[in-house]
Amino acid sequence: MATRADLPTKADIEREIRRMGRVFDEDVLKASYALYAPLQERAPKGGIDAHKDIAYGPHERHRLDLFAPARKPAAPAPVVAYFHGGGYVAGARSPLPGLIYDNVATFFARHGMVGVNATYRLAPEHKWPSGAEDVGRVVAWLGANAVRFGGDPGRIFVMGQSAGATHVATWTFMERVHGAKGPCVAGAILLSGVYAAQHPDYNTAKPGANQIAYYGEDTANWRDMSPLTHVKAGHPPAYVTVAEYDPYPLAWPSVALASELVKCDKAVSWFRMLAGHNHVSPALQINSEVDDLGRDLLDFVAACGADR
Repeated sequence: MATRADLPTKADIEREIRRMGRVFDEDVLKASYALYAPLQERAPKGGIDAHKDIAYGPHERHRLDLFAPARKPAAPAPVVAYFHGGGYVAGARSPLPGLIYDNVATFFARHGMVGVNATYRLAPEHKWPSGAEDVGRVVAWLGANAVRFGGDPGRIFVMGQSAGATHVATWTFMERVHGAKGPCVAGAILLSGVYAAQHPDYNTAKPGANQIAYYGEDTANWRDMSPLTHVKAGHPPAYVTVAEYDPYPLAWPSVALASELVKCDKAVSWFRMLAGHNHVSPALQINSEVDDLGRDLLDFVAACGADR
């Protein structure tokens, strides 16, 4: 484990992220892991019971890890389920076990909630809307089981990053996916997702191979598969973020979704541009000493329960 003196400072990290620029690829992903792993090694993790590799469905990727306070809350607590990214075709819930992305669920458990780190099926074997359906499977599993771990089945929040945010938004906003009963979530936290693969006002570039693998080759159908076009009155509260160093194809969808939410609600929604961050760093920092997002997440969850 790195000593305190060896750890990068927030200024060190921001300088390195700025050097990498508005690019996101496998090299940037690995470099970002390397920046935050030493901080996550030293991050607080005590007072938590971890329940690993729980099956929430029949597929081998229908797995989640659940983190709960060791001392069961006096009253049922909010539940926050996190879904990783990976461009629809890749990704793991714990690429660095105990550090990334367990840090997100650990953070919520440390603050008296039930934290969940879940994975889902991937393209090309599993097409749209399989990722969103798996978000729904996790929500259903938590609805039936959260009480056992001190969680409130009436206050389930879903949180995703990149492709995970796309799946979360698809489940949250699209009735053709979640059905007449609704999404059954108290709120959605969306970090740099892609809420429309193409858009005439923002992006008409040639589709990526990963997008075709998930959405299919007929791009004429893509608009109706996009949560951006399905924001309607009565939707659950949403907190949308975009990173300063998100590449344009990964940046515009968050701004566009925030605009749709404002038009729908006639009020400004929860939205933040995360300065000094790249596509993955907002999630990687959570629960560390350089975390500048966690407090907002706690405030969002609290605000969503203020009228209960």
